[in-house]
This record gives sequence, C-alpha cells and structure tokens, in this order.
Amino acid sequence: MTSKSPSIGDVKEYWEQHPLLSYEVGEVSPEEHWQQLDQLKRSDIERFSAAYWNFDGSAGRKLLDIGCGPGWLTVTYASAGALVTAVDLTETAVLITKRVLESKSLSADVHVANAESLPFDDASFDIVVSSGVLHHTPNTVKAFSEAFRVTRPGGRGLITLYRLGALHHPLLFPLVRIAMRMTRTRHPGADLAVSANSVEEFVRQYDGEENPLGIAETERAWRRALENAGWVVEGAETHYFPLRMVSALSRAPVWLHRIFDRWFGTMVYFTLTRPTP
Repeated sequence: MTSKSPSIGDVKEYWEQHPLLSYEVGEVSPEEHWQQLDQLKRSDIERFSAAYWNFDGSAGRKLLDIGCGPGWLTVTYASAGALVTAVDLTETAVLITKRVLESKSLSADVHVANAESLPFDDASFDIVVSSGVLHHTPNTVKAFSEAFRVTRPGGRGLITLYRLGALHHPLLFPLVRIAMRMTRTRHPGADLAVSANSVEEFVRQYDGEENPLGIAETERAWRRALENAGWVVEGAETHYFPLRMVSALSRAPVWLHRIFDRWFGTMVYFTLTRPTP
C-alpha cells in the first residue's frame, strides 16, 4: 500500500477484480456466485436482519440500490415486486446482477455509476438502500448527500456501514488479534491477525489484504455524518458477526449467534427518512 489516499479509480480497479465475497465463492458463473452469496447472506451475514430490509414492504415502490455488487438486494427486492434501479461502480458487478436477473426472469434497471455522483433527478425514489458500500468510497459524505438528494421527501433510506465497537477499543484490540491467532481465525483474502497491525488496517482488510479503502466509525460518528447530509435517523441496529470465520464458534446455536450479532456485530444498520418540507 502507498501513503497516498486511494482514488475512486483505485477502488473501481480493486472491485472489478474482486467482486463481493469472491475470495469465498471462487471463480464461478454469475448465477453460482449469486447462489452462494444468497446462502451466506441468509445463514450468516443477514441472518437477523430480514425485518430491517423489509422486502415484502417494497412491492410497487421505486427503489434504488447503490453499490449493488453481485445483486443480492437488487434481485431479492425485484422478487418482492419493487421497481428496482441498481448501480455499481464496476462493470463486473453489473454483469453478474444482470445475468442473475435474466436467469430468474426478473427485471431491474442496472448500470454503472458512481455513488458520489448519481445520474438521477432529485427526489426520484421512494426507497434508497446501500449495503456495506459507502464506507468504500473516498468521499463518503458526498455519497450520503447524493443518496439523500435522490430520495423523495418522506422517503426512506436503508444504509449499512462498518462499525467501530468494543472489540476495536485500543485496550481490547491486541487481545482480539491474539485470540484470532490462537483459534486460527482467518478472514478470506487476508490473515487479519497477522497482517493488520492497527484497527484501520484491520477494517480495510475485511474485503481483502489489497483492498484500497474501508472505513469504520462509531455509530455516533456515522449518525452525525448522516444527519449533516440532511437525513433523519429513525433507528440503528447492530448486525453481522461473521460466525463462519470463527472456527471455535462455527457450530454455535442460533441463540448464541444472535447475542454475538447484537453486541459484537461489525456493521451498523441505519433506518433513515428524508423529511418533508
């Protein structure tokens, strides 16, 4: 890694080569990539967040998925009857999403676009969603403002972001790395307990050792940034403790996974509203 700040071009280049969870699913067809992603989402990543995404409540509503990746939200919302538009910075993700939609006889408008400069008119969508994406763009605040701009007054935003929690605290973080080494916990694409010497490097490498950019903040700091962009924060939930990566806990019962998800989840899930004038 160089000392210069990563550009949007750096981010695009990395994700063109490494679409979401590619270190786990390998080189497979777009349909198989999505199928494995769907299984991981339902069994681990989004195991306790179905109510948050409210797929059934999206039917007939205009919805934008910012940073669609391999299309899990796009396809699932389209299956529920939402009128979906999806954008991603990379052609790779757009191709995967389009192929999966076609294979399932679903429709959505999917194309390449930058979250910091969305190609849509003001107040174009009833719902705007973005799952674990906007912390990867160099100007996250600009992306928050763009998501706000294209949401209609009274519309809803569902945005999830990397969270700094108790396990990232300076007193606990060294112990976390020791525990990971002792339990042979290794994140796909990066041996975080060995290669990440700081919290910032640890978070950046969630998506691979060469990932150029990944930012985490406390829930309070993210809330402040979202409110500065104009959003009203209606709620925030903690989710996503990657149980599958912790060998000592991989067979833990659902109730225990729920506790880890709630208290040590790596993401904060914001429910947002654009206020009416």
